[in-house]
Amino acid sequence: MNAEGPLPQPRRLDAICEYLDRHYRIGIEDICRLYGVTRDTARRDVMRLDADGRVMRVRGGAVLPPRGRHVQRYAERADTAAAKQAIGAAAAALVRDGDRVLFDTSTTVVEVARAVAASPLHAVTNSIDIAEALGGRDGVELHLTGGRFNPWQRSLEGAQARLGLAQFQFDKLFLGACAIGPQGLTCPSDEEASLKGAMLRQAAQVIVVADAAKFGKAFMHRLCDFEAIDVLVTDQPLPGLLEETLAALGVHVIIAAG
Repeated sequence: MNAEGPLPQPRRLDAICEYLDRHYRIGIEDICRLYGVTRDTARRDVMRLDADGRVMRVRGGAVLPPRGRHVQRYAERADTAAAKQAIGAAAAALVRDGDRVLFDTSTTVVEVARAVAASPLHAVTNSIDIAEALGGRDGVELHLTGGRFNPWQRSLEGAQARLGLAQFQFDKLFLGACAIGPQGLTCPSDEEASLKGAMLRQAAQVIVVADAAKFGKAFMHRLCDFEAIDVLVTDQPLPGLLEETLAALGVHVIIAAG
């Protein structure tokens, strides 16, 4: 919120779009909190942006529309950095032949899937990109969750995806992190937090993969405490307090080479 009061609507609409460029989704509550407006005003902002073609309205907020420059932005997000490749290789080394593995939707988790060499491998994912990475391999039994297609993340989500996950039990879950703050992991939307939470409940071992840019950040929707994870694979040493917290809880931290 501006120290001088709520932003005028034109500037606020631009600010909402800038937020979406970074986070892909924004909730009505987020607009209220960030820009100091009422829920009715936030809804009108979303309706105006939707009418102008700058966002796509969804339940509880808005996402970037799956067309034009925004489709290109996903490609830019997926243009993998060396750090994510290193994290993926280090995490993939944890998979053993015959493991039952759940792959979350994340550009870093995509790199895990690309690097996995275990065979046979029993894999489940809600990610179209991960399905493409694993689908043509010998020795891989691949299942996709059902659900509503999210064109921005190229993933399946919603109640059907959550119900589908309940039919499986996994040895390992590779979980992407939106933000890792002092109190645990958070997500930018309740939908994402709900689906990731369903994943957590089905896995014997939870392996979080996240580059250092995720540290010290927090979103509105809580995913889990650090007690819920077993391994964190990242690319840089952790901030001091986070390192102490994870060590005290027995979370194994792997710093990927390169």
